[in-house]
Amino acid sequence: MARLEVENIHYGFGRHKVLKGIDLTAEDGECLVLFGVNGAGKSTLLNILALRYRPKRGSYRLNGQEVWDNPDYSRSQIVTIAHHSHLYGHLTPVENLQFFSAMRDLERTDEQIKQCVRDVGLSRFLHRPVKGFSAGMRKRVALARVLLANPPLLLLDEPYSALDHQGVQWLNKILNAYIKEGGTLIIVTHDPDRVAALPYRALRVSKGLLLADTVDADFREEEEMQVC
Repeated sequence: MARLEVENIHYGFGRHKVLKGIDLTAEDGECLVLFGVNGAGKSTLLNILALRYRPKRGSYRLNGQEVWDNPDYSRSQIVTIAHHSHLYGHLTPVENLQFFSAMRDLERTDEQIKQCVRDVGLSRFLHRPVKGFSAGMRKRVALARVLLANPPLLLLDEPYSALDHQGVQWLNKILNAYIKEGGTLIIVTHDPDRVAALPYRALRVSKGLLLADTVDADFREEEEMQVC
C-alpha cells in the first residue's frame, strides 16, 4: 500500500482550471520533486496535499484512508513548510516549538525541544525572539518542526530559498536522513541543482497536468520561454 495516493484531482477558481485530473502515488521512504514554471499548479497541488484546499473532484488517500473522512487526524500526519515560516516573532525558537508541540499533542519534553533547536544550528539563539532573525535563521526554526514531529509526510514549498550554500548542504543532510528513516517527502522547487543530492523521482507540473520523469531539458526550455 502506498503512503500517499491521489486519483483524478481537479481544482479551479471559478472558470479557471488549475489542476486537471492529477494522479500521484508516493511510497514510504520516497522523495518526489515537483518542477514547473510559475502558475503551473505546483503550489496548488501542495496545498491540496496539505489539506488546505479541498479538490473539486477526485480522491486523496493517506495510508489507505481517505483524508477528508478524518481531516484533523490526516493533518496530524503531515508537516508543511512553505514560503512563510508561520513563526510568532515575539516568541523564541524554543517557545515556538513548544507551541507547535502543544498544538500537535506531541508530548515532547523541553530538553527534546531544545535539542531540535540545537540540531538546526541555533544553539546560541535558543531564547532570543525570532523577530530579529534573518530569513535563513527563520527557515531553520521552521525546519526544526520536522525534527520534532518526524511526520509520515513532509511537504516543502521552495525550501532552499533564503539558504546559502552551507545551508543547502545542511538541509539536504536532514532530508536524506528523513528519507532513509522511511519518511515520504514532496518538494516543490524551481532549482534542479539544489535537490541533486537527494534520491528523488522527478515530476513536472505543466498547465495543470502532471508529467512523469520529464524534467531537466523540457523544464529548462519551458522556463526560458516564460522569461522571454
